[in-house]
Amino acid sequence: MESITLTADLDALAKISAFITAAAERCGLDERATWQVQLAVDEAVTNVIQHAYDPDQPGDLTLSWQCHDHRFIVTVRDHGRQFDPSTVPVPDITSPLEERQVGGLGIYLITRLMDEVHFEFSPQGGNLLTMVKYLPHDQPAEANEVVVIAINDRIDALTAPRVSKLVNERISNGARQVVLDLSNVSFLSSSGLRALLLIRKELMTLGGELRLAALQPQVYEVFTITGFTQVFNIHPSVSEARAAFSQRR
Repeated sequence: MESITLTADLDALAKISAFITAAAERCGLDERATWQVQLAVDEAVTNVIQHAYDPDQPGDLTLSWQCHDHRFIVTVRDHGRQFDPSTVPVPDITSPLEERQVGGLGIYLITRLMDEVHFEFSPQGGNLLTMVKYLPHDQPAEANEVVVIAINDRIDALTAPRVSKLVNERISNGARQVVLDLSNVSFLSSSGLRALLLIRKELMTLGGELRLAALQPQVYEVFTITGFTQVFNIHPSVSEARAAFSQRR
C-alpha cells in the first residue's frame, strides 16, 4: 500500500489528484475509470477539508491505495470530527435547481462513481473511508445484472432478519441492481419496512439500486399509509422492474 499524508487544506487537492491519477494508471484503470476515481477522491478529501477540522486548525489526512484481488482500493483517513454518512440526506436531483436543498451531493457522487464505498469510525483510528473500483476483467458476475430475489414469507419482526440475510448475501456477491419480488408476501410490518430501508441504503451506498415488484394490495397499502411510495421504486410486475433498470442505462 502506498500513502501520502498532507495538511487538510485546499492547497492539497492538486497533489492528491496527481497522486491518485498515477496510482489508477499503474493499476490499469482506463481513462474513464481513472476520471471516476479522481472525482470520487476529490469529493471525499474536500469533505474532510471543509468539515472535519476547524478552518484555523486544519489537521492531516492520509490517502492510501493498493491493487489487491483485482480491485483498486483507495482509503482516506482523518482524525477530525466523527462523520456519520447516515445523517446526510439523499440529494434531490429531480426538482428544478432553484428548489433543491444544498448538501449530500458529494457523497452521492462517490457512491455512484465507485463500486464499493464503506465508512468506519473508531476513537483511535478516526474516520476511515474505503472506496473500491473493480478492475475491468474482475467485475463480480452479478455487478451488471438485474438480480431478482423472490421473498416467500411474511416480513415481520421474526422474518425480517432472514430476508435481510438473504438479500445481503447477494449484495456481498456483487449484486447491485436488485428487484425484490413480493408477489408472495401477504403481510408487511414496520419491522419489515425498516429491513427494506436498510437494504435500500446499503445498495445506494454501493452505487446500486433496489426496486420492489408485484406487491399485494394490503402490502402496497402499508407503503401508501407511511408515505414510502415516495421512497421506494415500486413496479406492478417483475418484468417492468427489470425494464426500468434497462431504461436508465
